[in-house]
Amino acid sequence: MHDGRVKPIDLQVSLLLDGELTDNEREALEAILQQDPQARARLEELRLCDERARKSFEDMLKEPVSLDLVRSIRTATPPRRAVRLPGSARPRLPVKPSVTAIITASLVMFALGTSAGYMLAGRPGMTTYADLAGDPNKAWLDDVASHYRLFSRQSRHLVEVPAIESAHIVDWLMATTGVSFRIPDLSKEGLQFLGARLYSAGGRPVGQLIYRNGDSDVIAISFTKSIAPSETGMREVIRDDIGLVVWQGLQASYVLTGPSADAMLDTLASKVAGII
Repeated sequence: MHDGRVKPIDLQVSLLLDGELTDNEREALEAILQQDPQARARLEELRLCDERARKSFEDMLKEPVSLDLVRSIRTATPPRRAVRLPGSARPRLPVKPSVTAIITASLVMFALGTSAGYMLAGRPGMTTYADLAGDPNKAWLDDVASHYRLFSRQSRHLVEVPAIESAHIVDWLMATTGVSFRIPDLSKEGLQFLGARLYSAGGRPVGQLIYRNGDSDVIAISFTKSIAPSETGMREVIRDDIGLVVWQGLQASYVLTGPSADAMLDTLASKVAGII
């Protein structure tokens, strides 16, 4: 029966992979490896575990950050200023983690990710890419996000019709989209109305009202004739650095779009829904 203890050869191989053996220890182990096929097999097994753990860790670092986590970071209290220790008093940390440390860290992160996924799965209003795969709104949301990414970087051509022509904006977009609406006054929320645009998303004409906040971020309200009238409530979608809050009105589908780091998008969308 396996007693769970690490065998000496395993420890030596692990230290070899981590580059922590002395020259004499490495030469002695290499001599053992030449004569012992089981030791060579164990070396290859641990090397594969090392590579898989490193790859899993690297893949995990590439995972997109959830909208809730981004908002938590954005609204968190700044940490206290760190005290810089003199060079002689600073603790020395190993530059390269050991195989055991990497595997342990990967297992811990996997467990945390699984737990977080379980908790998030039970929360209403959260949207994943898998959810969007069979969503009739997917094409419309793809186009809204792509359009926002393009036009929000403009300066001189941010809007087609400026805010001073608000009456014309209402007539123009109502006639083109078939959606009745009012231009929300969001000045109390720190947003300045800049004007409007007209574009196509999901094969439909879309009206868009454009605002700018105190951080010079562009906030946009897009609307088109209802795509999925049976859907109720608001849901949040994150596309890289873009956050979208989606909801359905009596006659139209709406999307409020802005930077994903903006912690107030959902609150702002709720206010807009009561006005527009």
